[in-house]
Amino acid sequence: MSRERGSRIEIREARPDDIPALQVLWIEFMDYHLAFDPDYTRREDAVERWAEYVGSKFDQESAALFVAVENEMIRGYIGALVRDFPPVFVIEKYGFIEEIAVTREWRRRGIAERLYGAAETWLREQGVDRIRVTIDAANEASQGFFRSRCFLDDTETLTKKL
Repeated sequence: MSRERGSRIEIREARPDDIPALQVLWIEFMDYHLAFDPDYTRREDAVERWAEYVGSKFDQESAALFVAVENEMIRGYIGALVRDFPPVFVIEKYGFIEEIAVTREWRRRGIAERLYGAAETWLREQGVDRIRVTIDAANEASQGFFRSRCFLDDTETLTKKL
């Protein structure tokens, strides 16, 4: 644990009993992204489905979820996955940052950096030598965060709405 502006922040692996608190933070995360693109509009049962999805990760060796906790309150989380490249490539696997979220009141305090550090360490331990992340084109804050950690433009996803 370390001090973050007078508070004790602990970064640890998430547990199944964290899911209700994570759901609240996930709603904030999705609402933030909704401002970039209306495609982030949630289904009526989205929160429950997300909880099931996250709950399924606890039994997967290829997934990790870390939380930032202060006074028993979750202030942020990050999800990391190990994914396989198609079997035609020399490089067999890569890391993927699925989501990183810090609640609005706790941003700009180094929490995202510490969460990312935990995820990167875990991915290295899994034998991964590269990490990918998908960021909304309008999300300048996330782009800046990852670019400042030596992430480079790699591929570009184009979307056509029919």
